[in-house]
Amino acid sequence: MEDPLGSTSSKFEGRMVEGADGWNLNVLSWTPKDEESANRRPVIVIPGWTSVVEGWLPLLSKWVQHRPVHYIETREKNSTKSPKGHKERSSDYEIPNHARDMDKIVRNLNLKPSECDWFASSLGSTCVIEGVKKGHLEVNSAFLLAPNAEFRFPWWMVIMTSMPWWFYPPMMRMIAIPYMKWKVKEPGQKKRYTRTMRNADMRRLKLSTKANRAFSIWPELETVTAPIAICVAKSDALHAHDDALKIAEILPNGEVVEVPSNQFAHEADVIPIIEDWILSVK
Repeated sequence: MEDPLGSTSSKFEGRMVEGADGWNLNVLSWTPKDEESANRRPVIVIPGWTSVVEGWLPLLSKWVQHRPVHYIETREKNSTKSPKGHKERSSDYEIPNHARDMDKIVRNLNLKPSECDWFASSLGSTCVIEGVKKGHLEVNSAFLLAPNAEFRFPWWMVIMTSMPWWFYPPMMRMIAIPYMKWKVKEPGQKKRYTRTMRNADMRRLKLSTKANRAFSIWPELETVTAPIAICVAKSDALHAHDDALKIAEILPNGEVVEVPSNQFAHEADVIPIIEDWILSVK
């Protein structure tokens, strides 16, 4: 696999790594060529629901110059390989299973999850919090963009879960993408989400939607004592701003970090904010 960053300052490796229950997930790893940077604490990046790496290139291109970075794609992505002979079902895509994947994959990279700094977005952020809560995951610190407290799917998407998965592609073109373009105001975020919807695995999208409809992050949230930053943007129309603030308020070591936009959190300019926060909690 070619390096999607085309980086000259870091060594790249892309491969499938075994997660929980025999699932194999795509992992993209960069190690700085500079020895001092290569020895810094690794960053584990968990993207959002159906997110593609192209949306993270501005941030990753800068970060991989200064830290080892491991980008882990979650189960619902096109790249994932389920166990041989396994008939995929909605329960495969429940939040705790994603967290269990993260833990096992990081350990299979010969790293300790508790000795890594974690950066995640949307569903990825939710998985980190839930994983720590359920004891599936340990973190040194976690900087989490727009975690989902609950998954409030629009009515038409709920209806779609009762239809065959092959019904999804025309519905995406006719309803989902136009809805996304209407709902999202940030140009960068609109472009990213349109791209992810076009590239999503429709069968897994259906199963993942069914799996997450009843999810709630609120029970026992106060038991999560790890240092966690909740990164929010008021202009983000797709993630509940007030829910994110409430999550940070309940977490014993939670802190709110406001950024100008969701797109800003995908750019290199957010890295100093993340690094300064990590230093402040250590």
